[in-house]
Amino acid sequence: MSMSRLDQLLSRRHFVIGSSALAAATLSGGLWGCASDEPLGSTGPSDSPEENAADLVLYNGHVQTMVSESEVASAIAIAGNKIVYVGDDSGIDAFVGDTTQVIDLDGKFVSPGFIDGHIHAPGNWFTKLYQIDLTGLSTNEEYLEAIRSFVEAHPDEEGYIGSPFMLNAYQLPDGSNPGPSKEDLDAICPDKPILIHDVSYHAAWVNSKAFEMAGVTADTPDPEGGLFYRNEKGEPSGCVSDAAKGIVFAIMPDTMTNDNLEQAMYKFMEEANSYGITGITNITQGGLDIIDMYHKVEREGNLTLRMRVVPTMKEGRTYDEVLSTIKSYNDSATDMISSNTVKIFYDGVTERGTAVFLEPYLESTGLGDHWCGEPIWSQEDFTRLVHDFDAEGVQVHVHAMGDGAVHGTLDAFEEARATNGERDARHTITHVCAITDEDIQRMADLDVVANLQFLMMYHDDLMDLERAYVGDERAMAMYRTKHMAEAGICISGSSDAPVIPFVPLDAIEAGVTRNSPYPEEEDTDMTRWPEQGLTAYQLLEAYTKNDAYQNFMDDIIGTVEVGKFADLVVLDTNILEADAKAISDARVIYTISDGRIVYEG
Repeated sequence: MSMSRLDQLLSRRHFVIGSSALAAATLSGGLWGCASDEPLGSTGPSDSPEENAADLVLYNGHVQTMVSESEVASAIAIAGNKIVYVGDDSGIDAFVGDTTQVIDLDGKFVSPGFIDGHIHAPGNWFTKLYQIDLTGLSTNEEYLEAIRSFVEAHPDEEGYIGSPFMLNAYQLPDGSNPGPSKEDLDAICPDKPILIHDVSYHAAWVNSKAFEMAGVTADTPDPEGGLFYRNEKGEPSGCVSDAAKGIVFAIMPDTMTNDNLEQAMYKFMEEANSYGITGITNITQGGLDIIDMYHKVEREGNLTLRMRVVPTMKEGRTYDEVLSTIKSYNDSATDMISSNTVKIFYDGVTERGTAVFLEPYLESTGLGDHWCGEPIWSQEDFTRLVHDFDAEGVQVHVHAMGDGAVHGTLDAFEEARATNGERDARHTITHVCAITDEDIQRMADLDVVANLQFLMMYHDDLMDLERAYVGDERAMAMYRTKHMAEAGICISGSSDAPVIPFVPLDAIEAGVTRNSPYPEEEDTDMTRWPEQGLTAYQLLEAYTKNDAYQNFMDDIIGTVEVGKFADLVVLDTNILEADAKAISDARVIYTISDGRIVYEG
């Protein structure tokens, strides 16, 4: 490449972009190049470099465009928030002007920015700022000490909410698990309600006051799709799951104001950007008016994550209310914030006995000889919801863990297609822990997206709980990712944070190795069905172009192409060529969101 103009310019300014790039890369620009290095349009770039000048140029790198595995470039030019050139270094001169910020990548790896296709923002940051935070603790004694300290430090609160505890702490040698006790919390605070979410957010630990305020007694039956853990007297013992949790949570004081969520969101975005994340499918926390906060952050120029905002169809909300909310979200949609998706729960989770399976749970769980789990909704009601949302053109995003839940969800999708007609719906099932051969093929035939959490796919503490509920063989046979990919199912990647960490590089490594990605564990055998591992490229697809496809954003992001928004990540390592165990060791050097460098490592 002729470096004459670059050499002249770089002699007059710093080579590596600093924090000033956050403002420098926000100007609008036209399109002057294309992936083939031919000019876009009939006239091509102007003879005047300053008229063509991009705001940001990256060159001398390995640009994995994700258009295909073999399509690789070395240089990118960005004007405003759009990519205006993708090609080799020899074509980049035309886009460098006196004010262009230029980065020599020195061989570093560039791909589309990572997208998390199912996450609850701002997640644990809200807990850290405003609630009882049990992160990093693992025993009942540690939990109680942290809860007591918070209650004593906040005597004027109307009630107390926190997270996350692990049910592993209460596992008994015989495989049963009574869960935590209300009496332990009563000793700390008998006169105000306490509710502590478990790590999955499907179960909670509550005190007697919370039960009293919710009207829950020994005579209260388990609700459809939920369980009250009970003591030997038949009384609720302190642990509640899924729909039973919803009954108690309804009486807790609401601290999730938009103002508080906004402050937590800034912390969340900063962390997400440090992991190379530029987009999320945001299964929202807070109320249905949460969209107002996100648009406020966007108007102020502070939104660094492109998001699909997804409300949940849950207890206390009607179909008409949620549909009206989604339509109002659509009316205010921008390039950074979109919607037209609803989340619906079909079942709960394996480690609470609330996931729906085709075969029964183990008798040792104490759930009965033939307990297969119970859906959150009746099949009739669930099918009607899916049909009605589909008829309105809304994408349906379903939580389904067990193979029974996946089967019932596919039945509903099939019925919606038969009655409403075939369309580009991109309906999605998230989790898909267990699935039959027949339903793998049916999922592919129905063009249903599988949104998967790859950090769940090795033998961690949560798998130990799953083993206690369904046995070793069934727990080890979960997450049939290779079979699903071979069938042609579109697989997108996510974390479901705050349930598990939201570090894409860790998840990509785990998806390849089916083992722990963490240095202290990755050399030990913590694998879960390693033959189901995918390639590094398939995992990178899952966290970029496939998530963009799931979110109906594949026309604007997900690949590195001229005309798309500049959402990019720069890594110090080519993760497609690195040893699989080195993928999680890669460092994020830059995260570029909407043309702005929002993180520099």
